[in-house]
Amino acid sequence: MGTRTSIWAAGAALVTMLGSTLIFSPAAGAASSPADQGVTAKTIAVGLPYVNFAALQSLGVTINDGSFPDAYNAVIAGINAKGGIDGRKLVLSDVEMNPSVAADATSSCSQLTQDDHVFVSISPVFPDCYQQTYDTPVIAGSLPGALPASAAPDFALIPPDANFDPLMLAAFKKAGTFKGKKVAIFYGADSDAPEVKVVQDSLKKLGIPVVLTAEDSVQATDAVASDQETQSIAQRFQSAGVNLVIGVGGSGSTTWPRAQLDNQSTYKPTYIATSESSLISYVESTKGANPYLKYVLSASSAPTFYQEWKDPAVQKCAAEVKKAYPSDTVTAPVNPTSPGAGATTDTTYESVLEACQYLGLFDDIATAAGKNLTVASFTKAGYALKNAEVPGLGTVSFGPGQAYATGPVTIFKYDPTSETLVPASSSGS
Repeated sequence: MGTRTSIWAAGAALVTMLGSTLIFSPAAGAASSPADQGVTAKTIAVGLPYVNFAALQSLGVTINDGSFPDAYNAVIAGINAKGGIDGRKLVLSDVEMNPSVAADATSSCSQLTQDDHVFVSISPVFPDCYQQTYDTPVIAGSLPGALPASAAPDFALIPPDANFDPLMLAAFKKAGTFKGKKVAIFYGADSDAPEVKVVQDSLKKLGIPVVLTAEDSVQATDAVASDQETQSIAQRFQSAGVNLVIGVGGSGSTTWPRAQLDNQSTYKPTYIATSESSLISYVESTKGANPYLKYVLSASSAPTFYQEWKDPAVQKCAAEVKKAYPSDTVTAPVNPTSPGAGATTDTTYESVLEACQYLGLFDDIATAAGKNLTVASFTKAGYALKNAEVPGLGTVSFGPGQAYATGPVTIFKYDPTSETLVPASSSGS
Protein backbone atom coordinates (compact mmCIF):
# COMPACT_ATOMS: atom_id res chain seq x y z
CA MET A 1 0.00 0.00 0.00
CA GLY A 2 2.90 2.34 0.63
CA THR A 3 3.67 2.55 -3.05
CA ARG A 4 0.38 3.63 -4.56
CA THR A 5 1.09 6.70 -6.61
CA SER A 6 -1.72 8.96 -5.45
CA ILE A 7 -3.97 9.43 -2.46
CA TRP A 8 -6.96 9.61 -4.77
CA ALA A 9 -6.54 5.96 -5.81
CA ALA A 10 -8.37 4.79 -2.71
CA GLY A 11 -11.82 4.78 -4.30
CA ALA A 12 -10.82 2.85 -7.39
CA ALA A 13 -8.71 0.45 -5.36
CA LEU A 14 -11.68 -0.16 -3.11
CA VAL A 15 -13.80 -1.06 -6.13
CA THR A 16 -11.21 -3.59 -7.23
CA MET A 17 -11.02 -5.18 -3.79
CA LEU A 18 -14.75 -5.31 -3.14
CA GLY A 19 -15.75 -6.29 -6.67
CA SER A 20 -19.44 -6.99 -7.08
CA THR A 21 -20.22 -6.38 -3.40
CA LEU A 22 -19.67 -2.65 -3.78
CA ILE A 23 -22.85 -0.69 -4.29
CA PHE A 24 -23.21 2.54 -6.20
CA SER A 25 -25.15 5.60 -5.21
CA PRO A 26 -28.81 5.71 -6.12
CA ALA A 27 -29.99 7.82 -9.00
CA ALA A 28 -30.18 11.44 -7.99
CA GLY A 29 -33.19 13.67 -8.45
CA ALA A 30 -33.57 17.40 -8.38
CA ALA A 31 -31.75 19.43 -5.77
CA SER A 32 -33.70 19.41 -2.52
CA SER A 33 -31.65 21.59 -0.16
CA PRO A 34 -30.49 25.20 -0.17
CA ALA A 35 -27.56 25.64 -2.53
CA ASP A 36 -25.68 28.06 -0.29
CA GLN A 37 -26.11 26.49 3.14
CA GLY A 38 -23.29 26.00 5.62
CA VAL A 39 -21.76 29.49 5.40
CA THR A 40 -22.24 32.13 8.08
CA ALA A 41 -20.42 35.35 8.84
CA LYS A 42 -18.04 33.42 11.10
CA THR A 43 -18.01 29.77 9.99
CA ILE A 44 -17.94 27.35 7.04
CA ALA A 45 -19.40 23.88 7.63
CA VAL A 46 -17.29 21.12 6.07
CA GLY A 47 -18.51 17.52 5.70
CA LEU A 48 -16.38 14.37 5.86
CA PRO A 49 -18.09 11.03 5.00
CA TYR A 50 -15.13 8.78 5.75
CA VAL A 51 -14.95 5.06 5.03
CA ASN A 52 -15.35 2.64 7.92
CA PHE A 53 -12.59 0.23 6.90
CA ALA A 54 -13.10 -1.89 10.01
CA ALA A 55 -16.57 -2.78 8.74
CA LEU A 56 -15.02 -4.02 5.48
CA GLN A 57 -12.69 -6.53 7.09
CA SER A 58 -15.29 -9.27 6.70
CA LEU A 59 -15.04 -8.67 2.95
CA GLY A 60 -11.28 -9.16 3.00
CA VAL A 61 -10.39 -5.46 2.94
CA THR A 62 -7.61 -5.07 5.50
CA ILE A 63 -6.81 -1.38 5.32
CA ASN A 64 -5.81 0.96 8.11
CA ASP A 65 -5.37 4.48 6.78
CA GLY A 66 -5.30 6.06 10.22
CA SER A 67 -7.95 8.27 11.81
CA PHE A 68 -9.54 10.56 9.23
CA PRO A 69 -11.53 12.59 11.79
CA ASP A 70 -8.36 13.22 13.82
CA ALA A 71 -6.32 14.17 10.77
CA TYR A 72 -8.98 16.55 9.46
CA ASN A 73 -9.61 18.13 12.84
CA ALA A 74 -5.90 18.74 13.38
CA VAL A 75 -5.36 20.32 9.96
CA ILE A 76 -8.53 22.39 10.33
CA ALA A 77 -7.27 23.63 13.69
CA GLY A 78 -4.10 24.79 11.94
CA ILE A 79 -6.12 26.65 9.30
CA ASN A 80 -8.34 28.24 11.95
CA ALA A 81 -5.34 29.28 14.04
CA LYS A 82 -4.23 31.43 11.10
CA GLY A 83 -7.60 33.13 10.86
CA GLY A 84 -9.52 30.52 8.89
CA ILE A 85 -10.67 31.38 5.37
CA ASP A 86 -11.45 35.05 4.88
CA GLY A 87 -12.09 35.33 8.60
CA ARG A 88 -14.40 32.32 8.75
CA LYS A 89 -13.45 29.30 10.86
CA LEU A 90 -13.93 25.81 9.44
CA VAL A 91 -16.28 23.53 11.40
CA LEU A 92 -16.06 19.80 10.66
CA SER A 93 -18.99 17.40 10.60
CA ASP A 94 -17.96 13.79 10.01
CA VAL A 95 -19.92 10.60 9.50
CA GLU A 96 -18.68 7.06 9.21
CA MET A 97 -19.97 5.10 6.22
CA ASN A 98 -19.67 1.57 4.85
CA PRO A 99 -19.54 1.76 1.02
CA SER A 100 -20.76 -1.83 0.67
CA VAL A 101 -24.10 -0.96 2.32
CA ALA A 102 -26.50 1.10 0.23
CA ALA A 103 -28.25 2.57 3.26
CA ASP A 104 -24.94 3.95 4.57
CA ALA A 105 -24.19 5.77 1.34
CA THR A 106 -27.63 7.38 1.37
CA SER A 107 -27.87 8.15 5.08
CA SER A 108 -24.37 9.66 5.33
CA CYS A 109 -25.19 12.01 2.46
CA SER A 110 -28.52 13.09 3.91
CA GLN A 111 -27.06 13.50 7.42
CA LEU A 112 -24.32 15.85 6.27
CA THR A 113 -26.49 17.88 3.91
CA GLN A 114 -29.90 17.94 5.62
CA ASP A 115 -28.99 17.58 9.29
CA ASP A 116 -25.53 19.17 9.50
CA HIS A 117 -26.07 21.60 6.62
CA VAL A 118 -22.51 21.42 5.27
CA PHE A 119 -21.35 23.68 2.48
CA VAL A 120 -18.96 21.11 0.97
CA SER A 121 -18.42 17.34 1.15
CA ILE A 122 -14.80 16.19 1.10
CA SER A 123 -13.77 12.81 -0.30
CA PRO A 124 -17.15 11.06 -0.48
CA VAL A 125 -16.98 7.63 -2.11
CA PHE A 126 -20.21 8.37 -3.99
CA PRO A 127 -20.33 12.12 -4.73
CA ASP A 128 -23.43 12.13 -6.97
CA CYS A 129 -25.85 12.40 -4.05
CA TYR A 130 -24.15 15.56 -2.82
CA GLN A 131 -23.70 17.15 -6.23
CA GLN A 132 -27.10 16.57 -7.76
CA THR A 133 -29.60 15.70 -5.05
CA TYR A 134 -28.39 18.38 -2.60
CA ASP A 135 -26.47 20.83 -4.82
CA THR A 136 -23.45 20.53 -2.53
CA PRO A 137 -19.91 21.04 -3.92
CA VAL A 138 -17.48 18.16 -3.57
CA ILE A 139 -13.72 17.90 -3.19
CA ALA A 140 -12.19 14.66 -4.51
CA GLY A 141 -15.13 12.29 -4.87
CA SER A 142 -13.84 8.74 -5.32
CA LEU A 143 -16.40 7.31 -7.75
CA PRO A 144 -17.95 10.17 -9.70
CA GLY A 145 -20.86 9.49 -12.00
CA ALA A 146 -22.07 11.09 -15.21
CA LEU A 147 -23.97 14.16 -14.10
CA PRO A 148 -25.56 17.11 -15.92
CA ALA A 149 -23.65 20.36 -16.20
CA SER A 150 -26.06 21.92 -13.71
CA ALA A 151 -24.83 19.68 -10.88
CA ALA A 152 -22.54 21.11 -8.21
CA PRO A 153 -18.84 20.61 -9.04
CA ASP A 154 -16.48 17.89 -7.86
CA PHE A 155 -12.97 19.37 -7.86
CA ALA A 156 -10.33 16.63 -7.92
CA LEU A 157 -6.56 16.54 -7.78
CA ILE A 158 -6.30 13.61 -10.16
CA PRO A 159 -8.02 13.39 -13.55
CA PRO A 160 -10.54 10.68 -14.43
CA ASP A 161 -8.90 7.83 -16.35
CA ALA A 162 -10.57 8.76 -19.63
CA ASN A 163 -9.24 12.32 -19.37
CA PHE A 164 -5.77 11.16 -18.43
CA ASP A 165 -5.49 8.45 -21.13
CA PRO A 166 -4.47 10.81 -23.99
CA LEU A 167 -1.69 12.30 -21.84
CA MET A 168 -0.55 8.88 -20.66
CA LEU A 169 -0.47 7.37 -24.16
CA ALA A 170 1.46 10.37 -25.50
CA ALA A 171 4.00 9.89 -22.70
CA PHE A 172 4.41 6.22 -23.60
CA LYS A 173 4.95 7.14 -27.25
CA LYS A 174 7.55 9.73 -26.26
CA ALA A 175 9.29 7.08 -24.14
CA GLY A 176 9.47 4.77 -27.17
CA THR A 177 7.17 2.13 -25.68
CA PHE A 178 5.21 1.69 -28.92
CA LYS A 179 8.25 1.46 -31.19
CA GLY A 180 8.23 -1.77 -33.16
CA LYS A 181 5.00 -2.92 -31.50
CA LYS A 182 1.72 -4.28 -32.84
CA VAL A 183 -0.98 -2.96 -30.54
CA ALA A 184 -4.28 -4.45 -29.35
CA ILE A 185 -6.85 -3.21 -26.83
CA PHE A 186 -8.39 -5.37 -24.10
CA TYR A 187 -11.16 -4.51 -21.64
CA GLY A 188 -13.36 -6.41 -19.22
CA ALA A 189 -16.67 -4.58 -18.78
CA ASP A 190 -19.29 -2.93 -20.98
CA SER A 191 -19.04 0.15 -18.78
CA ASP A 192 -15.47 0.65 -20.01
CA ALA A 193 -16.56 0.95 -23.67
CA PRO A 194 -16.60 4.80 -23.60
CA GLU A 195 -13.02 4.84 -22.32
CA VAL A 196 -12.05 2.31 -25.00
CA LYS A 197 -13.27 4.83 -27.60
CA VAL A 198 -11.09 7.51 -25.98
CA VAL A 199 -8.05 5.21 -26.15
CA GLN A 200 -8.78 4.29 -29.78
CA ASP A 201 -9.11 7.95 -30.77
CA SER A 202 -5.95 8.90 -28.88
CA LEU A 203 -3.90 6.16 -30.53
CA LYS A 204 -5.20 7.21 -33.93
CA LYS A 205 -4.10 10.81 -33.30
CA LEU A 206 -0.68 9.51 -32.24
CA GLY A 207 -0.38 7.52 -35.46
CA ILE A 208 -0.44 4.16 -33.68
CA PRO A 209 -2.61 1.55 -35.46
CA VAL A 210 -4.69 -0.91 -33.44
CA VAL A 211 -4.66 -4.50 -34.72
CA LEU A 212 -7.54 -5.86 -32.59
CA THR A 213 -9.91 -4.79 -29.82
CA ALA A 214 -11.54 -7.40 -27.59
CA GLU A 215 -13.69 -7.56 -24.46
CA ASP A 216 -13.76 -10.26 -21.81
CA SER A 217 -17.51 -9.95 -21.21
CA VAL A 218 -17.67 -12.64 -18.53
CA GLN A 219 -18.70 -11.47 -15.06
CA ALA A 220 -15.60 -10.75 -12.98
CA THR A 221 -16.99 -12.89 -10.17
CA ASP A 222 -16.67 -15.99 -12.40
CA ALA A 223 -12.88 -16.11 -12.51
CA VAL A 224 -12.70 -19.50 -14.22
CA ALA A 225 -14.91 -18.47 -17.14
CA SER A 226 -13.19 -15.10 -17.32
CA ASP A 227 -9.79 -16.79 -17.51
CA GLN A 228 -11.01 -18.98 -20.36
CA GLU A 229 -12.37 -15.99 -22.27
CA THR A 230 -9.15 -14.02 -21.75
CA GLN A 231 -7.11 -17.01 -22.92
CA SER A 232 -9.15 -17.18 -26.13
CA ILE A 233 -8.61 -13.45 -26.69
CA ALA A 234 -4.88 -13.84 -26.00
CA GLN A 235 -4.64 -16.58 -28.62
CA ARG A 236 -6.23 -14.27 -31.21
CA PHE A 237 -3.87 -11.47 -30.24
CA GLN A 238 -0.85 -13.75 -30.47
CA SER A 239 -1.92 -15.13 -33.88
CA ALA A 240 -2.19 -11.53 -35.14
CA GLY A 241 1.36 -10.77 -34.00
CA VAL A 242 0.30 -8.42 -31.18
CA ASN A 243 3.18 -7.75 -28.80
CA LEU A 244 1.69 -4.82 -26.83
CA VAL A 245 -1.75 -4.91 -25.20
CA ILE A 246 -3.49 -1.92 -23.64
CA GLY A 247 -5.81 -2.89 -20.79
CA VAL A 248 -8.57 -0.29 -20.49
CA GLY A 249 -10.46 0.50 -17.30
CA GLY A 250 -10.31 -1.00 -13.84
CA SER A 251 -11.28 -4.49 -14.98
CA GLY A 252 -9.10 -4.39 -18.09
CA SER A 253 -6.12 -3.30 -16.04
CA THR A 254 -6.31 -6.28 -13.69
CA THR A 255 -8.06 -9.14 -15.51
CA TRP A 256 -5.23 -9.74 -17.98
CA PRO A 257 -2.35 -10.30 -15.51
CA ARG A 258 -4.61 -12.38 -13.28
CA ALA A 259 -5.71 -14.59 -16.18
CA GLN A 260 -2.12 -14.95 -17.40
CA LEU A 261 -1.16 -16.33 -14.03
CA ASP A 262 -4.18 -18.59 -13.73
CA ASN A 263 -3.67 -19.90 -17.26
CA GLN A 264 0.13 -20.13 -16.93
CA SER A 265 0.28 -18.41 -20.30
CA THR A 266 3.35 -18.58 -22.53
CA TYR A 267 2.22 -15.40 -24.30
CA LYS A 268 3.94 -12.42 -22.66
CA PRO A 269 3.31 -9.14 -24.47
CA THR A 270 4.01 -5.77 -22.93
CA TYR A 271 0.86 -4.73 -21.10
CA ILE A 272 -0.17 -1.12 -20.42
CA ALA A 273 -2.86 -0.73 -17.72
CA THR A 274 -4.77 2.54 -18.07
CA SER A 275 -6.00 2.44 -14.45
CA GLU A 276 -2.91 2.72 -12.28
CA SER A 277 -5.01 2.72 -9.11
CA SER A 278 -6.71 -0.58 -9.97
CA LEU A 279 -3.43 -2.13 -11.04
CA ILE A 280 -1.61 -1.18 -7.84
CA SER A 281 -4.47 -2.60 -5.79
CA TYR A 282 -4.08 -5.90 -7.66
CA VAL A 283 -0.29 -5.80 -7.29
CA GLU A 284 -0.63 -5.35 -3.55
CA SER A 285 -3.07 -8.25 -3.31
CA THR A 286 -0.71 -10.66 -5.10
CA LYS A 287 2.19 -9.98 -2.70
CA GLY A 288 4.75 -10.66 -5.42
CA ALA A 289 3.22 -13.98 -6.50
CA ASN A 290 2.57 -13.05 -10.15
CA PRO A 291 5.69 -13.18 -12.38
CA TYR A 292 3.68 -11.79 -15.33
CA LEU A 293 3.63 -8.39 -13.66
CA LYS A 294 7.15 -7.82 -14.97
CA TYR A 295 5.60 -7.10 -18.37
CA VAL A 296 3.07 -4.56 -17.05
CA LEU A 297 3.35 -0.76 -17.22
CA SER A 298 1.08 2.05 -16.09
CA ALA A 299 1.20 5.78 -15.41
CA SER A 300 -0.08 8.46 -13.06
CA SER A 301 -0.27 12.25 -12.93
CA ALA A 302 0.98 12.27 -9.33
CA PRO A 303 4.24 11.26 -7.66
CA THR A 304 4.52 8.44 -5.15
CA PHE A 305 3.31 8.81 -1.58
CA TYR A 306 6.96 8.60 -0.53
CA GLN A 307 7.77 11.68 -2.60
CA GLU A 308 4.66 13.56 -1.48
CA TRP A 309 5.36 12.91 2.19
CA LYS A 310 8.73 14.67 2.04
CA ASP A 311 7.13 18.00 1.07
CA PRO A 312 7.59 20.51 3.95
CA ALA A 313 3.92 21.46 3.71
CA VAL A 314 2.90 17.82 4.24
CA GLN A 315 5.35 17.52 7.12
CA LYS A 316 3.71 20.54 8.72
CA CYS A 317 0.32 18.81 8.54
CA ALA A 318 1.84 15.65 10.00
CA ALA A 319 3.28 17.65 12.88
CA GLU A 320 -0.13 19.21 13.56
CA VAL A 321 -1.74 15.76 13.74
CA LYS A 322 1.00 14.40 15.96
CA LYS A 323 0.72 17.35 18.34
CA ALA A 324 -3.08 17.22 18.56
CA TYR A 325 -3.35 13.42 18.75
CA PRO A 326 -0.06 12.04 20.13
CA SER A 327 -1.53 8.56 20.63
CA ASP A 328 -2.45 8.18 16.94
CA THR A 329 -0.11 6.02 14.89
CA VAL A 330 1.07 7.78 11.73
CA THR A 331 3.78 5.88 9.90
CA ALA A 332 5.60 7.50 6.98
CA PRO A 333 5.35 5.76 3.59
CA VAL A 334 8.30 3.63 2.61
CA ASN A 335 10.48 4.19 -0.43
CA PRO A 336 8.81 2.10 -3.17
CA THR A 337 12.21 0.89 -4.39
CA SER A 338 13.09 -0.62 -1.01
CA PRO A 339 13.23 -4.44 -0.96
CA GLY A 340 9.85 -5.83 0.05
CA ALA A 341 8.16 -2.41 -0.03
CA GLY A 342 5.10 -3.96 -1.66
CA ALA A 343 4.50 -6.10 1.43
CA THR A 344 4.07 -3.03 3.64
CA THR A 345 0.55 -2.86 5.06
CA ASP A 346 0.83 0.22 7.27
CA THR A 347 -0.88 3.09 5.43
CA THR A 348 -1.73 5.27 8.40
CA TYR A 349 -0.09 8.20 6.61
CA GLU A 350 -2.95 8.32 4.09
CA SER A 351 -5.40 10.09 6.40
CA VAL A 352 -2.82 12.84 6.97
CA LEU A 353 -2.02 13.22 3.28
CA GLU A 354 -5.68 13.36 2.36
CA ALA A 355 -6.57 15.94 5.01
CA CYS A 356 -3.56 18.06 4.11
CA GLN A 357 -4.17 18.01 0.35
CA TYR A 358 -7.96 18.14 0.18
CA LEU A 359 -8.34 20.86 2.80
CA GLY A 360 -5.52 22.72 1.08
CA LEU A 361 -7.42 22.61 -2.20
CA PHE A 362 -10.66 23.70 -0.53
CA ASP A 363 -8.82 26.57 1.16
CA ASP A 364 -7.41 27.70 -2.20
CA ILE A 365 -10.78 27.67 -3.97
CA ALA A 366 -12.78 29.19 -1.09
CA THR A 367 -10.20 31.95 -0.64
CA ALA A 368 -10.35 32.73 -4.36
CA ALA A 369 -14.15 32.87 -4.14
CA GLY A 370 -13.87 35.76 -1.68
CA LYS A 371 -16.12 37.02 1.09
CA ASN A 372 -19.34 36.18 -0.76
CA LEU A 373 -18.92 32.39 -0.57
CA THR A 374 -21.73 30.62 -2.40
CA VAL A 375 -21.94 27.52 -4.57
CA ALA A 376 -21.84 29.78 -7.61
CA SER A 377 -18.80 31.77 -6.48
CA PHE A 378 -17.02 28.60 -5.32
CA THR A 379 -17.68 26.91 -8.67
CA LYS A 380 -16.46 29.93 -10.64
CA ALA A 381 -13.33 30.24 -8.48
CA GLY A 382 -12.53 26.52 -8.83
CA TYR A 383 -12.65 26.48 -12.60
CA ALA A 384 -10.56 29.65 -12.69
CA LEU A 385 -7.94 28.40 -10.21
CA LYS A 386 -4.43 28.65 -11.64
CA ASN A 387 -0.99 27.87 -10.21
CA ALA A 388 -2.26 26.90 -6.76
CA GLU A 389 0.20 25.19 -4.43
CA VAL A 390 -1.09 21.88 -3.06
CA PRO A 391 0.97 20.06 -0.40
CA GLY A 392 2.93 17.19 -1.88
CA LEU A 393 1.90 17.97 -5.45
CA GLY A 394 3.24 21.41 -6.12
CA THR A 395 1.50 23.72 -8.58
CA VAL A 396 -1.89 22.70 -9.98
CA SER A 397 -4.38 24.43 -12.25
CA PHE A 398 -7.93 23.84 -13.40
CA GLY A 399 -9.77 25.30 -16.37
CA PRO A 400 -13.20 26.10 -17.85
CA GLY A 401 -15.27 22.94 -17.53
CA GLN A 402 -12.24 21.05 -16.19
CA ALA A 403 -12.81 20.19 -12.55
CA TYR A 404 -9.60 18.20 -12.25
CA ALA A 405 -5.91 19.02 -12.15
CA THR A 406 -3.22 17.34 -14.19
CA GLY A 407 0.45 17.02 -13.40
CA PRO A 408 3.47 15.61 -15.22
CA VAL A 409 3.01 11.99 -16.33
CA THR A 410 5.03 9.46 -14.36
CA ILE A 411 5.41 6.01 -15.94
CA PHE A 412 5.48 3.07 -13.55
CA LYS A 413 6.76 -0.46 -13.87
CA TYR A 414 6.68 -3.49 -11.61
CA ASP A 415 9.82 -4.06 -9.56
CA PRO A 416 10.23 -7.68 -8.38
CA THR A 417 12.68 -6.65 -5.65
CA SER A 418 10.27 -4.28 -3.91
CA GLU A 419 7.23 -6.24 -5.20
CA THR A 420 5.38 -3.11 -6.18
CA LEU A 421 5.18 -0.39 -8.85
CA VAL A 422 8.06 2.07 -9.04
CA PRO A 423 8.78 5.04 -11.30
CA ALA A 424 10.27 3.63 -14.51
CA SER A 425 12.89 6.34 -14.88
CA SER A 426 13.80 7.27 -11.31
CA SER A 427 14.66 5.73 -7.96
CA GLY A 428 11.49 7.11 -6.33
CA SER A 429 13.62 9.11 -3.91
